[in-house]
Amino acid sequence: WAGVTPHDQVAALHRKVDHALVRAGLAPETRAFLPHITLARFGRREVALEPFLQANGGLSSTPFRMEWFALYESSIGHGGASYTLIERYPLG
Repeated sequence: WAGVTPHDQVAALHRKVDHALVRAGLAPETRAFLPHITLARFGRREVALEPFLQANGGLSSTPFRMEWFALYESSIGHGGASYTLIERYPLG
């Protein structure tokens, strides 16, 4: 995974979503929030991690404006992870 920095605005959005979920009757999230982008998933098989990190370790991005964010549901199965788009939300 790659961390998202600066993450103050993303953390503020997370707090708003978490508060809305609590108001809707769901239990609050107890895990620490760590905004990130999943770059690879290796599963349980053994992988030569060092060559992967050497080839992909210098990831960076210039800042960009987000127009929307999406809620995905992830399912882990025998064939790996699959992701289903649940909803797309505009940011304004």
